[in-house]
Amino acid sequence: MNIGFVGLGRMGFSLARSLVNKGEKVCVFDLNEDAAKKLEAQGAQRARTVADLCTQSDIVFTMLPGPKQVKEVALGAEGIINHIPHGAIYIDMSTVDVDTVDMLSQAFTAKGIAFGDAPVGRLAMHADTGESLFMLGIDGEHLPQVEPVLYKMGTTVYHCGGAGTGTRTKLINNMMVLCYCQINSEALVLAQSLGLDLNNTFNVLTSTTASNGQLKQKWPEKVLKGDLSPGFDLALGYKDISLASNAGASSQIALPVCDTTKNIFRMALAAGKAGQDTSCLTDFWAEVNNCAKPRLS
Repeated sequence: MNIGFVGLGRMGFSLARSLVNKGEKVCVFDLNEDAAKKLEAQGAQRARTVADLCTQSDIVFTMLPGPKQVKEVALGAEGIINHIPHGAIYIDMSTVDVDTVDMLSQAFTAKGIAFGDAPVGRLAMHADTGESLFMLGIDGEHLPQVEPVLYKMGTTVYHCGGAGTGTRTKLINNMMVLCYCQINSEALVLAQSLGLDLNNTFNVLTSTTASNGQLKQKWPEKVLKGDLSPGFDLALGYKDISLASNAGASSQIALPVCDTTKNIFRMALAAGKAGQDTSCLTDFWAEVNNCAKPRLS
């Protein structure tokens, strides 16, 4: 298949590169021409516009920052819906709200174009090594065409149901992930303030039922080593947990921990943490409590 990929940010670049490395025919586009040129040097074709990319693609993927960008790229006058060939498939991999994914599904279905959503699970480091997980929402008819392409970018694909179910699953997944950011940070700052040996405490926390995937994999590689570069940018985390909070509000479901964590992310952003990894909440709370920042030796 001829594959089009729009959106070469921290996650999208690695996903598209995996396709190129697996020998797929990939055409890429991003407003950041440097990212597109890097992939072009590795074997991808670089499109001048989204419309140009669509006309030569059997399947188009988008991996964009949020609902606004997705709607512009997918539904704009020069967007995917007006230029993707009949019989092609459009898959959005971004993390968006329920209303947006349903709008996309309805718009593309009305034009006779197959649509699905496949938000990404796991961390950016997993995308770098081709080990991502995908939450796929698409009808059964097109599953055999889409699933093998996703396996070129990752190791795990869960077919969640029809279009829109991938996004709904991702909102729940990220709500838990981002709330864990707060729990991890509180625990480590308290351990630091109590004078505990952080290495011993960390070994205990990652060996008991207190453990969670982020604490085991992300914290020792990021904030506890003093690395605040964004694997998952705090601003994107705030966007994602806000989507989950909004979904709860529209469904009249009380989510007190989710809503509190959303406000904490907002506080950290206001304190100047934008551009840092979500794990920077640990440093944020150390600063708020005038406590030494937890670091593993």
